[in-house]
Amino acid sequence: MLEEVTDQPQLRHLILMSSAVNAVDASALESLEAMKQHLSDSGVTLHLSEVKGPVMDALERAHFLHDLTGQVFMSHVAAFNAVYIIANIDDAAQDPPDLWAARGMI
Repeated sequence: MLEEVTDQPQLRHLILMSSAVNAVDASALESLEAMKQHLSDSGVTLHLSEVKGPVMDALERAHFLHDLTGQVFMSHVAAFNAVYIIANIDDAAQDPPDLWAARGMI
């Protein structure tokens, strides 16, 4: 993922869909922190979607969410729609997924 971010300097938002994550341990938290820092250093806002309750609890206990640059969304669709609006894309008349794909953002 970090290689993709490096290869796409126009990328400004990344949504990490977490529906398959049932638990996080210290190693996972360390990896997430490193990823969050790398993205922030690259000017990319990290958003999370579909985070399960126990995972959210662990992220809160570890203070991961304290300096998360983006937001946490209940659904991936809500995340995509919000980030689309946040990104302030010029050509709002074009369908968002088509426009994002054309710009290499997804």
